[in-house]
Amino acid sequence: MNISKVSIPSEIDNNHRLEAQIQDILEAMTATESFVSGIDFMQFSCDQKTIFAVERAISLIGATAKRLPISFTDQYPQINWRRLTSVGDSLMFGYLEVDLNTLWELTQQDVPFIKDLMRKAIATL
Repeated sequence: MNISKVSIPSEIDNNHRLEAQIQDILEAMTATESFVSGIDFMQFSCDQKTIFAVERAISLIGATAKRLPISFTDQYPQINWRRLTSVGDSLMFGYLEVDLNTLWELTQQDVPFIKDLMRKAIATL
């Protein structure tokens, strides 16, 4: 019996991959928001578990953002992709000591802003 391979057009495969990457970013952002929900900076800075959880989520966001196609990131120049991937790399690979102010700022400003844009992006795929 001879079974033929079914070929999936690369555009469909690329869209599926992009959708999965955006979904990964959205899930990590939702987790980040849940980690810091109902707490202020002082509580955050004293809670090692929350800091660690946020670090992990932000590093995943940065690592995934780094793999997004340039054609996609170019559509969202209002997102500071360099900062996002740079902080993600720093957290993932331990390049620098963690700056809690930067981490908090990401959770309070960048994550909600980017999350909204990524929800809109995934709706258009």
